[in-house]
Amino acid sequence: MPDSLAEGAKIFAEKMRQGAYKEAARIKSDYGLPADMVQDAVLEEYHRIMAKGEFAVAADLARQYGLPADLRNDAALRSFWRKIDSEFYRAAADYAKELELPAGAVRDAAIQAFNKSLEFGLAKNAAEIAQEFGLPEEMLMQAAKTSFEQYMQAGLYRKALRTAVKYNLPEEMKSEAMKKVS
Repeated sequence: MPDSLAEGAKIFAEKMRQGAYKEAARIKSDYGLPADMVQDAVLEEYHRIMAKGEFAVAADLARQYGLPADLRNDAALRSFWRKIDSEFYRAAADYAKELELPAGAVRDAAIQAFNKSLEFGLAKNAAEIAQEFGLPEEMLMQAAKTSFEQYMQAGLYRKALRTAVKYNLPEEMKSEAMKKVS
């Protein structure tokens, strides 16, 4: 059996060096390789891809193979900041939430995504971001009211009414849309 484990570890390491992560995971499973036998190969690949700037891939490897939390967090934060620098705020917020980065990072990215959506006139999107990421109620109401107004101006009264109901906008807004729908 030791020869089988050693052979499996060797094949695993080779697949990692090739970047064939799914195959490496399958080999780990097929051979029943313990974590300590694959740790060096995973660490080597982690450092190689960090040097290439593939931070999201490195964070995924660190999470999948149980590398120390500081390595996973370092890679995840670098990937997060790259998304922020590229103005992919929604992607950054989703990523930060998924990888359980600090709540402040998630919130900051969500606020930037919210503001960017409003800046581009995407009030519906901004309202959804505010709701999904638990932004302050004032922000949610601001975006929902703007979305409602956009629908009303465009003659999309049913959508305006759905927005008013979904976000519990004031009764007069709901009534205004109801009159137009009837």
